[in-house]
Amino acid sequence: MVVKVETFTAEPPCAGCLKLLEHADLIKAKYGDRVEVIKHIGPCEEFSKYGLTVVPAIVFNEGKIKIMGVCPSLQTIEASLREMGV
Repeated sequence: MVVKVETFTAEPPCAGCLKLLEHADLIKAKYGDRVEVIKHIGPCEEFSKYGLTVVPAIVFNEGKIKIMGVCPSLQTIEASLREMGV
């Protein structure tokens, strides 16, 4: 099963947003085809679709897990992926 990982950052990105983008690249490199990483930079319609109010934010599998307002650690992201079977 492929887990969809969507990151949401501001334009221009803040420090937390930059870190989240780095984490997204590391996750894609580590997990390859088991994850689909999508980066949303700046305002987009998906922001309201998921009810996000602040960035940085990350959404797994279209809202199954949402983290917003802080940049999660790489360990937290990986724990979320494990929770979804990756």
